[in-house]
Amino acid sequence: RIQILFEVMAEDPDSEDFVRGKPKSTSKALVKDPPADILFDETIPKTRKGKKVKEDHELSKPIDELTYKTLLPGTVVMGVVAEVGVTDVVLNLPNGLTGFINGTDVSEEYNQLLQQDDESVAPDLVDMFEKGMYVVCSVVDVTTVNKKKKVMLTCQPEIINKHVTISSLTKNMVLQGVVHSEEDHGYLINLGIEGVTGAFLNKSLVSEDLKLAQIVRITVAKVKENNLVVDLWKKEPKPGLDKKLTSFSSVQPGQLVTAVVKKQSVNGITCSFLGGIRGLVHMIHLTDVLDSTSIQAKYPLKRKLTARVVFVNPDTKKVYLSCLPIHVTMETPTFSCYKGDKLESVTVKKVTRKGVFVDLKNGDYGFVHVTKLQDKVQDKIGANYKTGTSHTCRVMGFRLLDNMVQVSLRASDLQKPFLGYSDIRPCENILVTVVSIHDFGVIVKISDNIRGIVGINHLADVRIKNPSLKFKPNQKVKAKVLSVDSKKRKVYLTLKKSIVQNSSANVLSIEELKINQKITGWVAAIKDYGIIMNFTNNIKGLIHKSDISRDPINLKELNDLYKVGQVLTCKIADVNETELKLSINLLSDTSEQNNGWCRKGNVYLCTVKSSTPKGLTVTMETTEEAFLPVGHLSDHMTLNPQLLLKYKPGMVINEVLVIMKKMNVVTVSAKRSLIDWIQENGASKSVANLKEGDYLPGFVKDIQPYGSFIETAGGLLGLCPKACLHDDFVTSPEEVFIINESVVCKITNTDKEKGRFLASTKMSDMERESSMSSGPLLDSYFSSLSAFSGQTPAKYRQGDVIDYVTVTRVSRDCITCRVDTETTAIIPTSCLDTPPSVGNILAGAVLDYDPLRNSYTLNSKSEFVSKVKTSKRRKLIEGEEHEGTVVLSDSDYFVLMLDNFRFGYLHKRQHLNDSKCKATTNVKVGEKIKVSVFRAKKGKPVLLTQLQPKSKKENRKRKRADSESINFDDIKIGNMYDITVKSVKVLQLNVQLGRKIRGRVHITEVTDDIEEGANPLQAFKQGDKLSAKLIGFRHSKTFRYLPITRTDFIMSVAEFSLRSSVISRSEIRTYAEDEKVYEMRDYIDNLDKGSDMMGFVRNIDSNGFIWICLTSGIEGRLWYTLTSTNKADIDKWKERFTIGQALSCKVFSSRDERLDLSLVGVLEQGTKVWGIVRSLLPGIGVRVQISARDYGIVPLTEISDSFNKDPLSKMKENDMVYCYVVSINNNRITLSTRKSRTSQRFKKQGKKTVSNPVIDSEDDLVTDKIYMGYIKSVSPSAGLYVTLGHNVFGRVLLKNMSDNFLKNWEPMFPVGKLVRTCVIEKDPRVQLSLKKSDLDAIKKIDNDNADTADVQKCLDEILLNRYKDMPSDDEDDSDNMEKEDNASDSDDMDDSAPRIVFSNHGNRTDNTAANKELETALKSSVTGVTEDSEEAEIYDTEDKENNDDGNKGKSFEKRERKRRKLEEEKETRKVELMLRDSAANPLTEDDHERLVVMNPDSSSAWVAYMAYCLTNGRVDKARQVAAKAVTTINYRLESEKLNVWSALFNLENSFGTYDSLMSVCREASSVNDSKAIFTRLATVFESSAKYSELDDIYKTVLLKKHKQSRKVWCSYGNALGAQGRFDEMRELLTRALKSLTKHKHIRTICHFAQLEYKYGEANCGSTMFENILTSYPTRLDIWSVYLDKTIALRDIPQTRRLFERAVGLKLPMKKMKFFYKRYIDFEKSLGVGGKVEYVQNKAQHYIQQERSED
Repeated sequence: RIQILFEVMAEDPDSEDFVRGKPKSTSKALVKDPPADILFDETIPKTRKGKKVKEDHELSKPIDELTYKTLLPGTVVMGVVAEVGVTDVVLNLPNGLTGFINGTDVSEEYNQLLQQDDESVAPDLVDMFEKGMYVVCSVVDVTTVNKKKKVMLTCQPEIINKHVTISSLTKNMVLQGVVHSEEDHGYLINLGIEGVTGAFLNKSLVSEDLKLAQIVRITVAKVKENNLVVDLWKKEPKPGLDKKLTSFSSVQPGQLVTAVVKKQSVNGITCSFLGGIRGLVHMIHLTDVLDSTSIQAKYPLKRKLTARVVFVNPDTKKVYLSCLPIHVTMETPTFSCYKGDKLESVTVKKVTRKGVFVDLKNGDYGFVHVTKLQDKVQDKIGANYKTGTSHTCRVMGFRLLDNMVQVSLRASDLQKPFLGYSDIRPCENILVTVVSIHDFGVIVKISDNIRGIVGINHLADVRIKNPSLKFKPNQKVKAKVLSVDSKKRKVYLTLKKSIVQNSSANVLSIEELKINQKITGWVAAIKDYGIIMNFTNNIKGLIHKSDISRDPINLKELNDLYKVGQVLTCKIADVNETELKLSINLLSDTSEQNNGWCRKGNVYLCTVKSSTPKGLTVTMETTEEAFLPVGHLSDHMTLNPQLLLKYKPGMVINEVLVIMKKMNVVTVSAKRSLIDWIQENGASKSVANLKEGDYLPGFVKDIQPYGSFIETAGGLLGLCPKACLHDDFVTSPEEVFIINESVVCKITNTDKEKGRFLASTKMSDMERESSMSSGPLLDSYFSSLSAFSGQTPAKYRQGDVIDYVTVTRVSRDCITCRVDTETTAIIPTSCLDTPPSVGNILAGAVLDYDPLRNSYTLNSKSEFVSKVKTSKRRKLIEGEEHEGTVVLSDSDYFVLMLDNFRFGYLHKRQHLNDSKCKATTNVKVGEKIKVSVFRAKKGKPVLLTQLQPKSKKENRKRKRADSESINFDDIKIGNMYDITVKSVKVLQLNVQLGRKIRGRVHITEVTDDIEEGANPLQAFKQGDKLSAKLIGFRHSKTFRYLPITRTDFIMSVAEFSLRSSVISRSEIRTYAEDEKVYEMRDYIDNLDKGSDMMGFVRNIDSNGFIWICLTSGIEGRLWYTLTSTNKADIDKWKERFTIGQALSCKVFSSRDERLDLSLVGVLEQGTKVWGIVRSLLPGIGVRVQISARDYGIVPLTEISDSFNKDPLSKMKENDMVYCYVVSINNNRITLSTRKSRTSQRFKKQGKKTVSNPVIDSEDDLVTDKIYMGYIKSVSPSAGLYVTLGHNVFGRVLLKNMSDNFLKNWEPMFPVGKLVRTCVIEKDPRVQLSLKKSDLDAIKKIDNDNADTADVQKCLDEILLNRYKDMPSDDEDDSDNMEKEDNASDSDDMDDSAPRIVFSNHGNRTDNTAANKELETALKSSVTGVTEDSEEAEIYDTEDKENNDDGNKGKSFEKRERKRRKLEEEKETRKVELMLRDSAANPLTEDDHERLVVMNPDSSSAWVAYMAYCLTNGRVDKARQVAAKAVTTINYRLESEKLNVWSALFNLENSFGTYDSLMSVCREASSVNDSKAIFTRLATVFESSAKYSELDDIYKTVLLKKHKQSRKVWCSYGNALGAQGRFDEMRELLTRALKSLTKHKHIRTICHFAQLEYKYGEANCGSTMFENILTSYPTRLDIWSVYLDKTIALRDIPQTRRLFERAVGLKLPMKKMKFFYKRYIDFEKSLGVGGKVEYVQNKAQHYIQQERSED
């Protein structure tokens, strides 16, 4: 009984029949309206106060709908695959919802496959998902994108089965998993259920092999503790689960269940299944139910149904079911219609507030959303769309999981031509919009959801190399559909006008074709057997080569005749089912051009049809259309734009010439030069008819860097090379002519075989061509205006006076006047007496009339008007000469008033080819010109031609005759000649002798009196006549002097001199063929250091050099630090010098055929110069560069006047320091930066003013005086060497190091350590002492207050200390105390006490009483402990002398053998210690050799050896060491070898050249990994700030050969960011994402985002992180980096917002612990107590919530 009550309660907990105490009263405030329905919102009857409305008590309230608000993160839903993309999958969800599965949210197994380097391992999403496949997934997030909801899903087993436990697993339970691995007998399936170690699927149960990461649906067969045995899911004949479940987690989407109807509602039913679990079934998931009546009839209470779970919310325990048959059987949904179909007479079945349900009459139901009913949204749907009415609709899509069709009733949708790819038909001409431009072609938009491709060969009738120049985004173009592939969703189109506008190109199928039918296609491929043609709708055909030519033809000839993409019109020869065979011996463009009206050379009358900015569309007299470009309206390019504006539709052009037909478009020309020549001579049909020397008119067809292509009047095309365009030097052909400009060309060469010719347009070649000279050119100009002169005939002629004109506008250059209502006048400012005002009345003489503008040009000066009025004009005769005054200058011509007061026109060009108008360029208004009358007919303008004075012409002929008489055979070196300056350059005068001989005068050969800072060439100008002496000939390329026997060499240049010293010299030396004028070696040998030189600046480069010309063949270089002793001037060294400037300098140094100059002095002792710190040498000093090749060393003692422990700390590389040259010895330069040497104020004060005076020699040392010095070297046997000056050092014996014995003293005295010492001896060597007793004694002497007795006492102490430690004769035995045997037999000394034996000149004596006293006095100091040493050890010594002659027997020999053995052991121990210390800290070359022998595979040993060689300046030796290292190191140790190569790269980068560095790099890449080598090289360039070389390495090698490497892209991005090149860094990221594989994108974007934080803009980095987290919100590593970067910015509000977002995620507790811990640590670091408690409380609440859910 209890069980029954429990089941009833579970089925309906709100039922009033189940009474538990008093019934709860329902408050009105708690009653809410039912949730709004997206698609099926029913209207709830409203009630008035006090009144009740009747309603059907049998139906309950509407069930809750499944909406986007219901899809909460964590809910599990079943969907059907609607579309599979490259990176995501689109799923149809219940109730018309849509979701997306990202490629990285499929499963962890699939992500691992994506991260592998082998791309073939990971299958594409298309292989894993297919359309119509059922997939169970979980909601990750619901976002809003462009005001639309977007549901992000995942099908990872760990998430969709998160709430499933081991205890809830039952037999026949359906689950979805992923193939984890393949075993011998089956597969392991990952179900993601916590506690399940494995789910095994036997291979015998699988019909097809499964793949890794494949999604499978399984049924539980057996549960064994933590393991499962599963079967592959098959269609269940009936529900497999038990009727009662103990856990709700057993309910999963996809499970088939048996349900019992419990309630009926207006939009669905409520069921109970599996022991009382409540499930909702919406009406659209019921069979044939669209109203409440059918629900009551078909689904009565307690009816049993078979349903499948489609949605589960584990939190709210809400379940949705589907009873549709296709879901019960899990079949793929199918429909009887297709997308885009139009369906008529569909019936309205149900009307809701959100839309209308319709019956499609084909077995399917459809839904029309309210926005798809009409183009305008309707407020009341039921009024216009009542139940039972019929309408016409269009299929817009499908709701696969609802088994319903989405349709539209809008008129705009019904009229759309295309909704899907299946709607598009081949051969249709459609208007498309350009979306994007690529190298392979153009992507166009056909409709909102359809894109098409236009290949690179179909962009135009000619191949376009750069599509971005022709097409722009959003540009609309007309295209023809070539083919459609609906399955692949691809449409191919063409923009070729010859296909788009040609109906013969419309080929739909082979069946429609007939033999001899004309069709148009394009060349797809050219083979050796013929041409493969393509036609629309993927139809192909073959043109056999036998149909192309009767003669044998090969592949090369076919490629010459035809090109891929070329359009051809063919005739069908044969048709079969699979092949279309064509014949080419039919119509083609060539035959059409040679026959009919459009033949080249025909002249027609035409009528203007329309006008565009590019030209006119005209209708020929044959009724055909043609195009007249604006450049062909006349021969005058400046007039053509004005003519284009005046041509109106309907106007007649009398004569036009057909010049081209291409793509069915005929192009004509109205140029008079072409038309007149054709009418007189006819068209030249081939080059064979041309002769060299012929003159042909034409126009510029095309311009290339090497010349201009000219098309003649007959249609022949020739090339005019750049050198033949103009008499002057031409840099670029564009500066001479423009496209379509008229020219006259002279044929210079013809190639009849290839049909080509060469031509010239030089003015010098046009002397015999007068057809287009100045007079005919003016005639052509006014002929072009004649068509418009008749429209507005001029009332006044040239020279007439207009008495009344009214000023209407006043501007700066001219005033505008009104002559009458239609005519205006312009008066230039220069033609006015006084500036008038608007409204004034003026009178003026007519200078010119413009029929295009109907405007006169007047001169209103009273003097000019009176002259014109009173003058008598005489009739002009053609050919007579006059002198005219320029009164008006127009863009193309001058208006001249002749001496008889007649007016005429003079063209500015002397010929049609005179594009530069050199003869009239400088002519101004008011100048006089001598002219000849070319034409003087009544009623027409007077045309003039310019005359040259006879005297000038005769003078020119005489000069030409004189110049032509001078030949190479007539000139001799040493003679004087008259030369002419052709041009003045910066460093030379280009001169000419006669007409053939060219030469120069170098700047060093201009004058002997050179003014410093000036340029002597500034006194000369072009055209100057000079008298110079010929001193030789040079080669124009190499500038080497040529022998006298080859002075006529074509590349020779004459050398002249203007120097008086050279001219006065009678003898000129001649040279053999293998000699230069000045041998560099001899020249340098004759120079002394410090010699004064005068030169001229030739070049100032960026490497710090100023190159100075000393003679025409000798130059020196000036290092920028040698330009001044003032640092401010050196910093501005580039601004202080200009090219050509004269400089007086001195020879700084000269060797190896190099001459280094200076402005501050010479390289000798005592010179003060500025230098650049190049390297810091610990223990040695500083390496400083003082000139281009000279480097010096600043020793530690010469860095500063005050010594300190770290003398190199104040020095930095590339710093500029002021140096004093201390000494130069065998090219080894010693420098000093002491202020006492470099500053002038120290000279008078002397050395006493510095704490550490300069010590230049041993004579500066004083015995018994304290000095500071640096340890130079350490020897275990010899002691220490301390440097006191740059060349002065002393030795510290072992006994003089300390008052105590030091056992392990070498580590205490490293090289470079600053020590305080005193000189104890100078002769023969400087001996120093570091003993504290010696230093303290000398301090007492130096005390001024010490009395004489104290001084004497101190002296005695010093003498006693020295006497007790005095060495024997053998100075090398510095440690003789340790070598003495303890063999004394004296009875007067205590054997237990230590003894010290003193020797004097090798004679051994007994210890005297004085010795005992000294020994006693020294015990305290000898047994003491120093500050930096270990406990001192004292060895007992014995007196070895035995005066007893009787004891010289065996006992003596025994002692001697013992002593020698002891000495040998000590010597062996010293050698071992020395070897050990040299290996740890090698100091000499032998030490390094020994170290690399001991460790041949250690790169650190080899690199240290290289560094030692570089420290000593032995660069070549360092290279040899590196070469030996790379061959010695074991080939398996790649990292060690790479370290050596990196060291070699640094060496070549610092001491070598760029070529040597790249040579080493190529050698290294040939034997190592290329990527690793070039990455190391890039690091070297980056560290040395050589950014241009760095870019070259990345662009030419790394990004080209290793573009699949993420590290290469990231390292280059890091380099760009460090340089501040942020735009390039961001562009690099875009390129990287295109090259890298998908699984590397996230890490790459994350790295560049960190670079934005580090170098660029933090906002950009934040945006990049946000974009990543949008797609991957659960990536803990991304969150961690994002938080680190935000915390580092100290942006506290933003950091808190990020933490709040992070802790709000639905992640496992382990990950959430990470976020909460970091959040608490962050708040603790800020010290805000309240915030810390807030986060802790939030974390505690999260933990409690998780525990309650468990």
